[in-house]
Amino acid sequence: MKKAFKTVTILFAFVLLSAFESYEFVNGIKEGNEKIEVSFNRTMNAKDLINIKQDLAENGISIEYKTMKFDENGGLKSLDFFVDCNDGFKGGAKNTNIYNQTKWGFYRDYNEKADSPFGTGSLK
Repeated sequence: MKKAFKTVTILFAFVLLSAFESYEFVNGIKEGNEKIEVSFNRTMNAKDLINIKQDLAENGISIEYKTMKFDENGGLKSLDFFVDCNDGFKGGAKNTNIYNQTKWGFYRDYNEKADSPFGTGSLK
């Protein structure tokens, strides 16, 4: 019984953590970090895209998903988006081959000394 409870607890913790880490969204503006980065990958689903849109809106950034396609498991496999940081920086990107290891999306770096303040597409 203890082993079953431990297994269920570990499984629940894994599912809970997975739900919160299904997308890489760095929201450091309120914490002093001046960069926002969104990286889309195959592990994301439609709910993740909605959450990202809401999180970005809270930071004054608008994102429009022009087209999106999902695989048979609900994972993101194709996305065309346009993002507007509402401060003069805006742009979009399209990727029809998104995988789990894909590091693709956009960033906005508010640091005045940033090499590049904004970018879309492949991320480093």
